[in-house]
Amino acid sequence: MRITDNDISEANRLSLSCPICGNAVENHTDGPALVPVVCDKCGTLYHRACWEQSGGKCAVLGCGSDKFHVYGKNTKPVLKVKYTDLPAPSVNGGTGPSAQTRRLKEEQKRQVERMTLFQRFWRWLLDQIKINP
Repeated sequence: MRITDNDISEANRLSLSCPICGNAVENHTDGPALVPVVCDKCGTLYHRACWEQSGGKCAVLGCGSDKFHVYGKNTKPVLKVKYTDLPAPSVNGGTGPSAQTRRLKEEQKRQVERMTLFQRFWRWLLDQIKINP
């Protein structure tokens, strides 16, 4: 059996105990010292105070990262939608079908037109009993 660096980092990510003090890292804490933080490089959970006690860097062998983020805080960009990204409303207040929707409906109509009466009947019957071919 061979243990790789990926195995070690996965075990650190799955561990819910702090590698410095050995106590459980909990999401709901009373003080700022016990706020859970995550190493940006390997994903190991720490208490904030334990991270600072270890010299402000990860204590996992081979990692040594000095960057972390608070557990549960989104570190990726957030999707932003501008008013100009939305389709313009139609005259009667609703939005019309998009070009893709119109194209898909036309394709569906062409497929149905190519079916024989017998095929249409079986398609309808299968749709009624919720069986997909």
